[in-house]
Amino acid sequence: MSEPLLRTMSGQILTRIRNKILSGDYAPGSALLQDSIAAEFGVSKIPVREALVRLRAEGLIDIEAHRGFRVRPLLATEVDEVFRLRVALEPVAVGDGARLAKAKDHIAAREALRALSTALSESAFNEVGNLNSAFHLALIVPHRQPVTWEILNRLHTVSQRYVRMHLVPQGRVRRATREHNALYEAWAQGEAREARQLTAQHIEETRDELAQFLA
Repeated sequence: MSEPLLRTMSGQILTRIRNKILSGDYAPGSALLQDSIAAEFGVSKIPVREALVRLRAEGLIDIEAHRGFRVRPLLATEVDEVFRLRVALEPVAVGDGARLAKAKDHIAAREALRALSTALSESAFNEVGNLNSAFHLALIVPHRQPVTWEILNRLHTVSQRYVRMHLVPQGRVRRATREHNALYEAWAQGEAREARQLTAQHIEETRDELAQFLA
């Protein structure tokens, strides 16, 4: 009975640490001390270490010799790689999703867009990363493209910290909302080519602006 309970605890701790990394509560480059995190969450070190190892696999944490776990720094090279991979995979997947989507998929994507738009309008940037990922991933219709979803979900997890940073300058929220609405309308109408083009443009503009900022 203890092993399933341990996995459940590790999963809960993983979610909490991930959220703190993505929100910036655990700053880029900062040390993640197992004793301190265990005390913060009121748990033993075992589920904390398991969570940190899994977050390393997600690309959010580095392990340095003699220094332990650290939050990965924000890097222009990582932005280039992650967004280059998204441009290669995501537009095609969204175009396919526009052709594959049924009524229930339209409802799911519309609800994801509504939640994202609400968070953006309220400047709830701690929530925007997850909601942005949920909207974009809904457009690929995950149950029809499960392997594609797994790959893109990993890329979105890594890119969430950058997306949050990208939305801070004035005017970006308004533009993001406009682009998301246009993308959803094309996708919901089954306009696969337009949805593919809008997705590529959206990702490329975000990548280019982040590259300028980080440079």
